[in-house]
Amino acid sequence: MLIRPFRLLRDRFWRGDWAGPYEVRFAAVVSVWVRWCVAALCVALIVQRPFDYPASQYTSYWVFVGLLIVFNGLVHHRLWSGRTLPGRWMLALSATDVALVTGLVWISGGFSTLFTHLLYYPALAAFAVLFTSLKLNLVWVTLVALTYTLVCLAAGGGLDWDAREDVTLVVRVAVMYTVVLAVNLVARFERFGRMRATERERALQQERIDLSQSIHDTAAQSVYMIGLGVESARALAVNSNAELSETLAATSQLSRSVMWELRRSIDAGRLFEGRDLGSVLREHTETFQRITSVPTRMTQSGVEPDLSVDTRSRLFSIAHNALTNAFRHSDAGRVDVVLDFKVDGIRLTVEDDGVGLPNDYAQRGRGFAGMKTEAERMGGQLLATSGRPGEGTSVTCVIPIERTG
Repeated sequence: MLIRPFRLLRDRFWRGDWAGPYEVRFAAVVSVWVRWCVAALCVALIVQRPFDYPASQYTSYWVFVGLLIVFNGLVHHRLWSGRTLPGRWMLALSATDVALVTGLVWISGGFSTLFTHLLYYPALAAFAVLFTSLKLNLVWVTLVALTYTLVCLAAGGGLDWDAREDVTLVVRVAVMYTVVLAVNLVARFERFGRMRATERERALQQERIDLSQSIHDTAAQSVYMIGLGVESARALAVNSNAELSETLAATSQLSRSVMWELRRSIDAGRLFEGRDLGSVLREHTETFQRITSVPTRMTQSGVEPDLSVDTRSRLFSIAHNALTNAFRHSDAGRVDVVLDFKVDGIRLTVEDDGVGLPNDYAQRGRGFAGMKTEAERMGGQLLATSGRPGEGTSVTCVIPIERTG
């Protein structure tokens, strides 16, 4: 009998009103730091003892602050460790915040307290960010306002009607509603804007996926067939005509170079399909070996974290450009690609045993400049080292893994 009314209430006020993962995490991070500020303020006030409260009341304050610190520490640890906070957790956090503030108002003397009622406002604002439903927010702020009103009537000396404290109470409650409505409207506007941007990004990603598939089905196949034809012509020419053989060899090299560049768009499209960087890069290096006939090995250590498409694409671009340089300029007999995932960062290394880098390599073309720019945009750095001829070149990109909270 009670299940059906609960489901109706959930469907009317709850379902579909959760904020997205980004908004939930943002609200959680902000609320965590607000709680730390509140805890620091409470500790400072208790230590300074600006009010003439009995010892038992100060003891109650210490209990309140201790609960707040422990509670907030657990939430902050979960955020710092990278784990997600489901929407129901955030609902529980909002309810706990209200309960703690209500307890503080009670032990402070109810309405007569000078500042504790202000702590309701950030708790209500966090709730307004998490839920886009205006109805749900109105229900929540009404419950909070009713609770605060009852505490003011029951705690301490109650309301001084002759001093018109009832008017002040109405103003405080009105500010609660104002805060909730203002924050909720802003949050709704920001969320809808973010949803539109996400939809545009998804459409762009789908276009990239379609383009990579189109290249694979048309241009890449055509270049592959041209390459087979050139190789057949080289086999027929043998050494009958030195000039023809040189021309065919150059044409073969050019066809392989074009085929390799086409593979960049084809394999990059898989990143937009949701594939992880490690698997795509492994297939990309295997394709590099088939096209160039240069022995290539890819190794990976550590567990790949949840990286954004942008980060995966930039790391893939750096690896592709480094492999391209090894193919075109190094005359390498071996190439190694190492992808290392650590707790605090990612290291990508492409190393060959070719002729090494010239002294003015940074000024030649846009390859290294482009790789350096990609690394810097991810908050990392690009390092290129080269030894004597035969010792080859090593290109390393190191980027941090940012944590929020």
